[in-house]
Order: sequence, then C-alpha cells, then structure tokens
Amino acid sequence: MNQELIINNKEYRKTEPLESLNMFKGQLYETIVTTQSNEHIKNAAPIGVICKDSNHIVIHLDNCVHTHRNIIENGELIVNITKDPLIFTYSTIGELDDEYFDEFNGFPLIKDSLGFFKAHVIKKINKKRENDFNDGIGHVVTCEVEDIFIREYNEIVPLNRAMNAVIESLVYYCRFDAKYKHMQKEIWTHMKELNRVAQKVGNEKEKKSMKAILDKMRENHDYLD
Repeated sequence: MNQELIINNKEYRKTEPLESLNMFKGQLYETIVTTQSNEHIKNAAPIGVICKDSNHIVIHLDNCVHTHRNIIENGELIVNITKDPLIFTYSTIGELDDEYFDEFNGFPLIKDSLGFFKAHVIKKINKKRENDFNDGIGHVVTCEVEDIFIREYNEIVPLNRAMNAVIESLVYYCRFDAKYKHMQKEIWTHMKELNRVAQKVGNEKEKKSMKAILDKMRENHDYLD
C-alpha cells in the first residue's frame, strides 16, 4: 500500500523506483536540489541529475555553490521536480526566500514540488571540471535514492536537457536565415554544443532528432562544418 504524505495541504503518495517519476537510466534532468548546512541553513540550486539506474543518481558539482559544500559535508539532499521558472531563476541568481520552502522530515523541500526524493551520497570522486568558471576541482557524486513521493493528480514529466536542446535547435533552424543571419557562425557553434549534450544524455528519439536537425542544416548550408 502506498504511504500517503500531506505537505502544505498537498497530498503525496510514496512510490518507487525512479522510473515512477519518468526518470530513466542515462538521461539527465533539470531539477532543484535542496540541501542544508550542518548549522541547518537551507539552500536550493538548479542541478542536472543523471539517472545511473532505478535507484541511483549521479551529480556533477563545482566549488562555487553552497549546495556543493553542503552535500560534501553531510551527504544529504532532496531532488525536487518542478517546472516553476521563478524557482529556477531565483535559486540561480540569488537565494530562495523562505516562502518557497517546505520541510520533509526536518529537511528543506521546495513547496508544491510535483514530486521529490531524498538521497544520500555513497561515493564521491574528485574531478577537475574544465568548464568551471574558477577552473577548480569539483566532485562527481553518486547518490542512493531513499524516499520517492509524487503529488497526487499530477503527471510527472521532469525537465530533460536533451529535449530542451531539441526544441532550442528547432527554433534556431527556423530562424537561421532570418533573425540569425548575421550571427550564423555563433549559432551553429551553439547548435553543435546542444547536439553534444543530446547525444550524451538523451534517449534514442532525442539523439535521432538532433542528428536530423544538424544534417538538414548542413544540407541547406554547405559551408557549415
């Protein structure tokens, strides 16, 4: 029997595994990760989460954020599924106000999340992140998933970076010879980077879509590499 949970007058049901959140092996999803310091100061940040398997995730962390320090110090986090653009924006450019938080067993949670799961670190690897602004040493952490909850009467469709790449590339494709006529080199470079992301973390349809877009671009513009 599914365990029921009520947070902020919203009903959640316990479920498993990660596939119940429509999160699948090898794919990367845009989420909001909430953590707290050893002094119980809460924090939220947009983090890309890669599904390793049905009960484990992988996260790449850099040295510039509170989230990184909190996870390395105490190894606990909640992954929140939300599509609220303000939460993604405010947690990126500053700190989320208290009004955006709830709690799950004393741990910070994004209010009105479509779904969420608690996780804890089981492995961490030091890794130099070449794309970090500070060119520092980051961590790749593997986490085991604990409690998974889905808000009742909601279809969970986490934001997938590969699908976002497909949509963004289609916009560029349609406007390449008009709006982007004078910056085609820069746009093409960006489209190839979007393709790299999709080929790395997308499903077969997303990978096939990106290949088709770039192939058609090269067919229509023979000067593109």
